[in-house]
Amino acid sequence: MLLTAFNLSGCGDQKKKTGQVVARINGDEITAPQLEAELRYASRLQDDGTAPPQAMREQAMEALVDRQLLLDEALRNKIDRDPALIQIIERFKTQAIVQAYLESKAGNPEQPGKAEIDSYFQDHPEMFAHRKMFEVEQLIIADQDFSAALKAMMDTSKSLAQVAAWLRQHGIGHVQRHYSYSSADLPAGVGNRLQTLGRNRLFVMKDGARDLLCALTELRDSPVTPEAAAPQIERYLTDKKMQEIALAEISRLRAAAKLEYIEKPGDKSGIDGKDLPAPAIAPGRQQTVARKGVGMSGVTAGINNQ
Repeated sequence: MLLTAFNLSGCGDQKKKTGQVVARINGDEITAPQLEAELRYASRLQDDGTAPPQAMREQAMEALVDRQLLLDEALRNKIDRDPALIQIIERFKTQAIVQAYLESKAGNPEQPGKAEIDSYFQDHPEMFAHRKMFEVEQLIIADQDFSAALKAMMDTSKSLAQVAAWLRQHGIGHVQRHYSYSSADLPAGVGNRLQTLGRNRLFVMKDGARDLLCALTELRDSPVTPEAAAPQIERYLTDKKMQEIALAEISRLRAAAKLEYIEKPGDKSGIDGKDLPAPAIAPGRQQTVARKGVGMSGVTAGINNQ
């Protein structure tokens, strides 16, 4: 999306591209510098370097072709004139400039060494060597629908199917799903409690404004080898160092700035991180699931994950 934003913001310069032409789409040129930039971006997203260079190059080329086709159609439909989109483009542009500045401040930081990577691996067995997978059946309900009567029924119920029948009988809306959690996704207390519960025991997990009525259906070992974990750990430690550099630089600039709020923020206790690089996410954790505060409660003791 960031690259698309730059394409849109520079749509008036489409004919000013320089460099060797590697493809043409309806007269629009894709150049070698564009392809190299796409390759650099793609390589940063890879968990490892196992993809053959030629395959990566072909994938990058096709990504550029697809993006150009979509861009042409968007411009034909005058999407680039939408005021809301213009604001989004400016935000992405600002973030990219800020990121480039922070990278310039970081210079060429020393990459995490093998000893540092090995130490992180050893210090987090729940993410790697002793990682476990929990297969969980869930009934999702609104938080306000979890009542004392429902809790009492779950305390005596022997299956999630009985709970689902009770919810239907009482007209409580719910969604049933199956989900997989790794021990890396959960707080240590929750993961340990799940192992203690064993299979088919009922429990409740809080997820923001929702309650997840759960039954553990399968528990299995799913270890990660040091070799497989090393690229993830290295990227995490590098991102973490960049985050620390960003926080230090913002603190320095705030201390030196003459800052005046015309509209007083509700709670401006310090750095909010909105324009910082994306927070470093510990390796092994799922990045696609956003939970405001998952913890076990109800049938089991409450544990909060901040």
